[in-house]
Amino acid sequence: MERFIHTENIRRYRKLLAEEQNEEKRSFIRKLLAEEEAKEVPASPEERRETPKFL
Repeated sequence: MERFIHTENIRRYRKLLAEEQNEEKRSFIRKLLAEEEAKEVPASPEERRETPKFL
């Protein structure tokens, strides 16, 4: 779920950035986008599958 929200936030900020004309607002959106892109989002359970450990 966290990965979905992360991906959707990035998509939304990019869309807002493409549409916004006001440079102050664009600057704020760029900041939000950079912060979201820098986040480390935990992998989903499917992505966390560990390979079997052999002894």
